[in-house]
Amino acid sequence: MNKKINRALTAGVITLSLTATLTQPSEADASSPKTNRKKATLFVGKKCRLKISRRAGTITWKSSNKKIASVNKKGLVRAKKAGTAKITGKSAKKKWTCRITVKNRRKKPQRPVASLAPVPTKQPATDSPIGIATTSPSKKTGSADKPAAPNRPLATPAPVPTKRPVTNRPTTTPAPTKRPDTSVTEDSACATLNSLRSTYPEGMSLTNSYYYHSPRFGNGYGCYGFAAKLSDTVFGTSQPFQTHTSFDQIRVGDHIRIGNSHSVIVLTKGNGFITVVEGNYNSSVHWDRKITSASLSSSGFKVYTRY
Repeated sequence: MNKKINRALTAGVITLSLTATLTQPSEADASSPKTNRKKATLFVGKKCRLKISRRAGTITWKSSNKKIASVNKKGLVRAKKAGTAKITGKSAKKKWTCRITVKNRRKKPQRPVASLAPVPTKQPATDSPIGIATTSPSKKTGSADKPAAPNRPLATPAPVPTKRPVTNRPTTTPAPTKRPDTSVTEDSACATLNSLRSTYPEGMSLTNSYYYHSPRFGNGYGCYGFAAKLSDTVFGTSQPFQTHTSFDQIRVGDHIRIGNSHSVIVLTKGNGFITVVEGNYNSSVHWDRKITSASLSSSGFKVYTRY
């Protein structure tokens, strides 16, 4: 009888021991460091922090594409432009990854506005404004404000609609200003443009609602109006322009119309490339973008020079 009781007790103890062993979590699993995110979606300009749940020693963070998303030594991720990147964290014994997806914020649609292209003809060396062609309004697409093809030039500038809801619009047409006493050089043009960086800082909002009237370039909105404003600042409003399509003849301060959809002003020129300042680039002012001669040729371009 006692033997049977002892056997039963022994079997019960063994069963309980096995149950405890099977149900107890692995010490390695419980203490294994883990990241707080395996994937994340961010809008451009936003940040998130990657953390490790337990101590894992010194961790080195790295991004597979710093132009899409960067990460600092503390695991702080910053979204830069739309795309995907893989963030990797490494310790001496383990590696963690997090897939970051960066998106652009949706922008509210704006009322279409017209952006007039300059008249592609040689200008008379007089102080009188040139004839300006009218165009139908065009919708803004991406970073460029695309004007419609110009109609036949009129004898006088087309009147500006009085009810257009625009900002930065002058109440009167600026009077023509004389060209500086000394001839404009590429060095002086570069210096004048760089002096405007504080007036039009990087990232300053500038969309198709921006308006400027130039006695030479006519009525302009968005990138075209901004380029006309900078050109008049460098050369004076009375200086006429000529056109060409040769990359070799491009000079600092020239106004370039790319693909009849976007206007830029040349800041510097190098071997096979230029850098520019422009408005309405992602709806803002942008400095120092590099554009190659091959890119200009594939898009099609026309240069409006006032030298």
